[in-house]
Amino acid sequence: MKLTEKQKRFADEYIITGNARKSAIKAGYSEKTASETGYENLRKPHILKYIEEKLKNHDIDVKLRQKQALDYAVRVLNEEETEEHAFVVKNENGFEEVEVVRLKPKIKDKTDAAKFLTTILSTVEKNRLQNVKLEKEIEKLEKEIQTDASTEDKLKEYFQALGGAFRES
Repeated sequence: MKLTEKQKRFADEYIITGNARKSAIKAGYSEKTASETGYENLRKPHILKYIEEKLKNHDIDVKLRQKQALDYAVRVLNEEETEEHAFVVKNENGFEEVEVVRLKPKIKDKTDAAKFLTTILSTVEKNRLQNVKLEKEIEKLEKEIQTDASTEDKLKEYFQALGGAFRES
């Protein structure tokens, strides 16, 4: 099923705001019924599918921008990025002219790039360590479950043997 223009505007706004009522109003629906309309639109499979597809593309765009930002910071640190600066200079005839010079990043720019990279890398490392910790906790819990199951089986065998001994007496 194809989206109407209003439904498309609603979905696009909803992706930005996350608010069904505001998105409905911005898409052109009545303010009086915006809450209900927004709620209903979010229950329509074709609108949800459109939103999901857009969000997948958005996720790709965000990752691409993140990579570009990281690459840029590395280029600044390596002095591969330069800045154009214009200076007014006098030529040999005494006339003023504009000379354009490409300058390497300033220490402040390099420091900012280093801070940015350090923040990102420490966040990534923190997340990696949290994942390792969670994996170890999962392994520990799985072993406990296996141990508990085998202990339970041993207890059953023991009680069965005891139960048989008591019946014989």
